[in-house]
Amino acid sequence: MNKKLFDEGVRLEKAGELEDAAVAYQRVVDADPGSQEAVGRLVVVYRKLKEYGKELRVIDAALEAVEQRDKEAQQKWIKAHPGAARLGKEVLRTLGGERMTAYGTDPMVEKLLRRKAVLEKTVGGKKKGGVARRVAGKKGITVRQVVGKNSVRASRAAEDKKKKEAEQRRAAKIREKEAKRAARAREREEKARVKAAEAQAKRAAAQAKKVAAEAKAAEARARREAAAHPSLFVVTLRYLVPLEKIDAMMEKHVAFLDKHYAAGDFLASGRLVPRTGGIIIARGKSRAAVEKIMKQDPFQKGKLASFSIVEFVASKMGKGLKALV
Repeated sequence: MNKKLFDEGVRLEKAGELEDAAVAYQRVVDADPGSQEAVGRLVVVYRKLKEYGKELRVIDAALEAVEQRDKEAQQKWIKAHPGAARLGKEVLRTLGGERMTAYGTDPMVEKLLRRKAVLEKTVGGKKKGGVARRVAGKKGITVRQVVGKNSVRASRAAEDKKKKEAEQRRAAKIREKEAKRAARAREREEKARVKAAEAQAKRAAAQAKKVAAEAKAAEARARREAAAHPSLFVVTLRYLVPLEKIDAMMEKHVAFLDKHYAAGDFLASGRLVPRTGGIIIARGKSRAAVEKIMKQDPFQKGKLASFSIVEFVASKMGKGLKALV
């Protein structure tokens, strides 16, 4: 809104409509007495209109706004730098002043102060004094002297600012170095972790290889032992039905026996005395293999007989049987 009013004031001023331009500028200044652009144009317009009293009031309001602004900044700086503030007061006393000015070294303020001095003479406001005399008139201190003292204060403030910025840069460098050290430490830790994981994986692989080799060796030993001492099986058949039913199935049972003699699974067979069952001497890779064969026996499938298996290791055998085994 202030920007639009200011632009409208500029347009009206260029068009020669000074009263309307003054109204637009005045609204901006009422909202922000410290607005340098609006204050600068407004005092020019009032000067053209020969409204010196209004011009003086605008200047007073602007100076008071700047004074208030600088006071707030000064208090903030004093609070942040109490030692430097005490030193500044001592220096000011030695120069003959009682307090530092509320203004800085703003060129706009100097122009307003000079114009104010002229206006006070013009409108008879010299006796009233005002902001300029409150700032620069104590103990014979001129505006130029006040500005000089403010330059000292501004120089010190600039020096403090430079020191603070240097400290901030040093702190930033320290933080950067610490961040790099932390990153390098994390990198070393990660490398150590990866190296440890790789070493563990190698140990696990070596252990697995060792276990596999031991299992293979155990299997080889078992095969050698089995070759040296083969397992044989004594299969005992027990008839569950009268002999008439057994004899009726005998032809199929004999065919079953012949098949497995031919395959090398059976070495000998015959009936028990008395005839309550039979015996089969068998060989096989395992007890389970022999059981699987016996479940195909017609006697077993017809539920005419049951069987039991006894496994034994043939540690000694005749020459003929040894050749068969």
